[in-house]
Amino acid sequence: MVNFQELALNWGAATWEMLLDSALLLLIGLGLAGLLRLVLSEGRINRFLAGGGPGPVFKAALLGIPLPLCSCSVLPVAHQLRQSGVSKGGTVAFLISTPESGIDSMILTWTLMDPVMTIARPVTAFLTAFTAGLLENRSDPEPINNPRPSDPETSCCSCESDKPDATSSLPNRIWTGLKYAYTDLLDDLAVYLVVGYVLAGLVAVVWGPQAGGLPEFLQTGWGGYVGALLIGLPLYICAVSSTPLAAALLVTGFSPGATLLFLMVGPATNLASLVVVSKVLKGWAVLRYLGSIIVVSLVCALILDILYPMFKLSLSPASHSVLHQGPGTWWNWAAAVALTGGVLWFTGRKLLKRLF
Repeated sequence: MVNFQELALNWGAATWEMLLDSALLLLIGLGLAGLLRLVLSEGRINRFLAGGGPGPVFKAALLGIPLPLCSCSVLPVAHQLRQSGVSKGGTVAFLISTPESGIDSMILTWTLMDPVMTIARPVTAFLTAFTAGLLENRSDPEPINNPRPSDPETSCCSCESDKPDATSSLPNRIWTGLKYAYTDLLDDLAVYLVVGYVLAGLVAVVWGPQAGGLPEFLQTGWGGYVGALLIGLPLYICAVSSTPLAAALLVTGFSPGATLLFLMVGPATNLASLVVVSKVLKGWAVLRYLGSIIVVSLVCALILDILYPMFKLSLSPASHSVLHQGPGTWWNWAAAVALTGGVLWFTGRKLLKRLF
């Protein structure tokens, strides 16, 4: 018989241990993401992605990797890019690589997993996005349009007007970027962080080593890949919040390749993104979008599972700290408390707005 009180206590402890292990670098990643926003405005992105052919697709796939846009906030941005004249291939590439990766999620991957996975994640995101963009341009060619300037009244970046202009002093620009990171960006991510950490804690308790790990068929061969697809495809989760859940799956028995596959399909494929793709790009684009993500990510997952034993790579102990965390230093505790407080504040505010 299940002892629900013990389960709840262990669940809470596992979730808190993961927060202790990752909160500090996650907060640093958010800060860097906010500063990155000062450099990459929407107008610059439009000009950067102008034209047709493989060039804009390559640039869109590359540009999306460090951007701190989650799976929900990238949708209106991609729509605006398309409205501004960016090619279908460029739009698809941006729509895939952006939610699959980000400077904040890469730092978190380094913290909870290992350097190999930290490199494999953005590389796979780029390859997936570039392949999908090329396929879209080849399957549904169109005349080359020069991107039109964004209409400030309908711009997808609602906080664009809050940015300092080019004449602002450097301290003011830095302050604006950090303010955006720890208010607007954290607000966007709050609900997904709650879901990601809570699910990760549950997975660590229910399928952790002490509980026997994941079922055998999910730990070997194609079973792990199928499991990653079944979990990731319908799940509405962003790159940051998928990372602790992926780390928990890795510790409980997923192979590195299956974990990478989950990290790719989770943030990039969900009902909302598929609806937007079908609306913005029309026709068979949604099937090409989904198929490219699954096939390319699966190939990269297979390669990763070959490379680990071939080069005798071992997973970093950082990933195992999800289940074996010590008491933590005072800055780990301070960061975990600060992150928890911010996430609960923004999540609670959203719930109150919905209720009242």
